[in-house]
Amino acid sequence: MNNVDSPLDHHVQIYPTTFGDLVSEDGNLDYEKLKQLVISLGADDAGFVDVDATSMVYQKREIEKVFPGAKSFISFVVRMNREPVRSPARSIANLEFHNQGDHVNQVARQLVTRLERLGIRALNPSMGFPMEMQNFPGKIWVVSHKTIAEAAGLGKMGINRNVIHPRFGNFILLGTVATNARISRYDKSIDYNPCIDCKLCVAACPVGAIAPTGEFDFSACYTHNYREFMGGFSDWVGTIAESGSRKGYEAKVLPSESASMWQSLSFGPNYKAAYCMSVCPAGDDVIGQFLNSRKDFLDDVVKPLQKKLEPI
Repeated sequence: MNNVDSPLDHHVQIYPTTFGDLVSEDGNLDYEKLKQLVISLGADDAGFVDVDATSMVYQKREIEKVFPGAKSFISFVVRMNREPVRSPARSIANLEFHNQGDHVNQVARQLVTRLERLGIRALNPSMGFPMEMQNFPGKIWVVSHKTIAEAAGLGKMGINRNVIHPRFGNFILLGTVATNARISRYDKSIDYNPCIDCKLCVAACPVGAIAPTGEFDFSACYTHNYREFMGGFSDWVGTIAESGSRKGYEAKVLPSESASMWQSLSFGPNYKAAYCMSVCPAGDDVIGQFLNSRKDFLDDVVKPLQKKLEPI
């Protein structure tokens, strides 16, 4: 009987209990081995932050609500493919956002699984949705991925309010894992901002959410790019309730907008813009196209988005 495969053997993935010398004799996680592990699971870069760091005062207070005893944040980035994000066909861009978003969550979950096998507690908040909607319209996210990524040395927020990685630019998605283990050393914020202050994000934003002087109109961004999320969805429900009839509804909402809302409800919330990310040329792997010919970059990347007709 011992030589007969169990029906479960083909459905259970067995994880190795160690990854080199990941846990040192003092119980801390080894910096280099941990970084190797995170990247081996599918991340493109990673950094580590002490929860007790001065810059993490607010983050510590928030994470302790859901994970008391957290000592370290593991922050990581996953690259996105640039051309799909840049496409005026937002179905293509959203496919990239959703696919890579799922990948970020999978990397975080696998990391928690590996740590748990070593007897280390860890927690993986969502990279985006789902969030804590019972708190809406207040703070619905569990951790602030951007703040933690900056502290982990993975980039700086540019004028477009996206974290710009020194190499990958802003074509990244962020993930965070909290753990109750200490790490042998922690990262520091980079000492410069990869943002080149080109203002292309200012030029591309269809609602003027980013001012040339750097001010950011959150409401303008929120109500357009997130048109079919939270508040926009509530407005749509209100429009239905107040219309009184099919004709009344159709007089207020275009058929394409109704179909788009259906798609968001059935497939996943779809971003309406994110052009500020699409046109950003910053990052060592990205900037070559911009430097080779700024005119071609404007013609190929920026102007197609500026010419796109859409409800705002």
